Amino acid sequence: MNNSLFRLEYHLVLKEIANRAVSRMGQEKAEALQPGWDSETSSRLQAETESAAFILEQGIHPPSGNLDELKGITDSIDSGIIIFSPRKLRNTGNVLGEMDQFVRSFEKAAVQSERLLPLQSYCDRIPRLSKLSGKLLGMTTPEGDLSPDASPELTRLTKKADRLERNLSNRINKISASLSRDNVIRDFPPTLRDGRYVLPVISSRKREVKGIVHDRSDSGETVYIEPSQLVDDGNSLREALLDLDFERRKILREISLAVREHSDELRAGIETVSSLDAIFARASYHKDLKTVFPSKGALSLLHLRHPLIPAEEVIANDVRLPEDWKALIISGPNAGGKSVLLKAIGLAVICAQSGIGACVSTGSTIPCFNRIHVSIGDQQSIANHQSTYSARLREQLDMLNDHGSGGFVLIDEPAAGTDPLTGSALAASLLDHLAEADNRLVVTTHQGQLKSMAQGKPGFYNGCMNFHEDTLEPDYTFTYGIPGSSFTLEIARKMNFPADVLERAEELSGDSFKLDRMLEEIASIRSEIQQKSEELDREQKKNKLDRERLNMELESSKMDLERTRKKIEEQSREWERSINSQADALLSRLAKTETAQERRSIRSEIRGISGSSSGISLKDECRKSQDKNIVQGGWVTVKGWSGKGMVEELGKDHAVVILGNLRLKKPLNDLCATVPPEEKPVSSDWSVPVQTRIELNLRGMSADEALVELDSALDDSIVAGIPQIRVIHGKGKGILMRVVVDSAKTDRRVASFRQGRPSEGGTGVTIIILKPPEES
Repeated sequence: MNNSLFRLEYHLVLKEIANRAVSRMGQEKAEALQPGWDSETSSRLQAETESAAFILEQGIHPPSGNLDELKGITDSIDSGIIIFSPRKLRNTGNVLGEMDQFVRSFEKAAVQSERLLPLQSYCDRIPRLSKLSGKLLGMTTPEGDLSPDASPELTRLTKKADRLERNLSNRINKISASLSRDNVIRDFPPTLRDGRYVLPVISSRKREVKGIVHDRSDSGETVYIEPSQLVDDGNSLREALLDLDFERRKILREISLAVREHSDELRAGIETVSSLDAIFARASYHKDLKTVFPSKGALSLLHLRHPLIPAEEVIANDVRLPEDWKALIISGPNAGGKSVLLKAIGLAVICAQSGIGACVSTGSTIPCFNRIHVSIGDQQSIANHQSTYSARLREQLDMLNDHGSGGFVLIDEPAAGTDPLTGSALAASLLDHLAEADNRLVVTTHQGQLKSMAQGKPGFYNGCMNFHEDTLEPDYTFTYGIPGSSFTLEIARKMNFPADVLERAEELSGDSFKLDRMLEEIASIRSEIQQKSEELDREQKKNKLDRERLNMELESSKMDLERTRKKIEEQSREWERSINSQADALLSRLAKTETAQERRSIRSEIRGISGSSSGISLKDECRKSQDKNIVQGGWVTVKGWSGKGMVEELGKDHAVVILGNLRLKKPLNDLCATVPPEEKPVSSDWSVPVQTRIELNLRGMSADEALVELDSALDDSIVAGIPQIRVIHGKGKGILMRVVVDSAKTDRRVASFRQGRPSEGGTGVTIIILKPPEES
């Protein structure tokens, strides 16, 4: 890693990413990550990270769990090892199976989304060795041993050895029980020595047990003897175990050879999967820290954060620079955060071009740089006879000697460690030269000459780290556009420097001190303006919220008004139904009454009900205007009725009107003054409400429903003064026609009836002629 990246602590960011990798090789690749110094490379790194992040969201992870074990296998092949242990073979089978599963999952997800395309080439390079994986897993156990079923011969030999071992164990246990009764052996069970079953015989009685001595205890009190009667069986077991071991080695040699035959594919798989491991580690870091890949454009870092400072401690800043930016000069007090901001800007650029993503918010933009130069920290070296300032000069000289454009230069205190006047002059010349070579610079300083340079030179801009004047404590926030004060004397005053020393310092500083005061005032005014601007923004947001709230209240009031309107209409309909019910009862009485006097009384009541109910509607009730020309004895028209009527009585808000044979009591809002009729209407000229039906359609009804509708229509027609009704019953089977005819024959309200003429509907229609009201 070059010195510039190291000084920005880029290696610490890579260390955090490497800790997220599973394999050692993946960690090494993650720590070796370099920024893409061209647009194509940086775009490829970004696409890989975003693709891996998408795959992680699908629950797919790279097959890097046993990758280090597989690397050990290939290293053993290179070193000439012929036979591998069952555990290593088992791990190899596992990682090959994981590779195959990853490829299948990747291909399935790739069909559904093109976001996996940046990693397609990696997937294509992963070996598909499912058969070898199945063979390795089938011949080994999960515990890492060779499976007893690895071959038929191994199965036979295993069973044979188990049978001989059980037989020997049973026989020696019987011998042990017999000798124990005679106190010939120790009080503990038979054991094994060099693979042979032996008895723990007391040394003083060893002659009583015939056999082969295999061992003796440290104290010499116990001798381990293999009974002579078990020697042949022991030899048989020993031979069986040798045969078993030979078969095991034979199988392991064959499996190891199969692995060796695919060594090239295994190496390619290790390289590919370790690269994926590093990419997925980047993706995990990208997701956890919510990093962003800024678009290409002017340097605009929104909500910039230093990635190595904990989230609960970091102070975010906005760094927005114009299109013509060449150099940003950041000033401010010591320990105010200038160097931290400088590193944060550098890391944002590097991480964005490394496929990691910058710790900024969406909407940020960054130019594409092709190199970076960083001069931060004390590079003093006694061994190299190099002072702090000479070390800085060496770094600055390297910048000047690196000919080319499109570089990003970060310098912390370029004039520190030497004479302020000449050091500032050299620093100004350096910045000017680097900017003219089409590099972009961010510099921190305390020097007034560099601040002044940024105020008057095109492409050079000031910025400062803010400081609380009352507490003299930094708040680590950045302000663009103005230089900052170093607060040298203020900090010294806080540290209790003698007053006379400070006064003398003010005298000696001259214009420099005045400049600091001016910068403080500018910063204070700017802060006040920004505060007022923020208050105005808050007020505008509040007004917007209030406007939205009032709009919602208005909509709610409209809805309440609509509900009230519907409620009034429903009440009006209910009142109308009540009136109709009363009228129905009166009409029913009318149909049963035989004397003319009673019929006239009932019809008078019906007219009263009709007069109070006709033309009622919500709009009518809401009308406020009245015709002031209405007078008692004058003529009027009534809303909802045809013809003209005379005002018999005139009240404050209503009038009684004689309309034909009816006497109506109506609100003044429903009346309109008119001229008298040309001649007096006769009693046969009935006044008809405009909305009254003169036609009744019974089609589709049952007989009972038709009778109810016909009876209601006859009553309405009599009340309204309609002389006849056209009843449509249709032809069909003639059921409704018979219902209508039978009813008309017996109904006292009907004068006569007839079948409709062809022009009126023919046999599908019956015309009912009604009696005058006084006769019905």
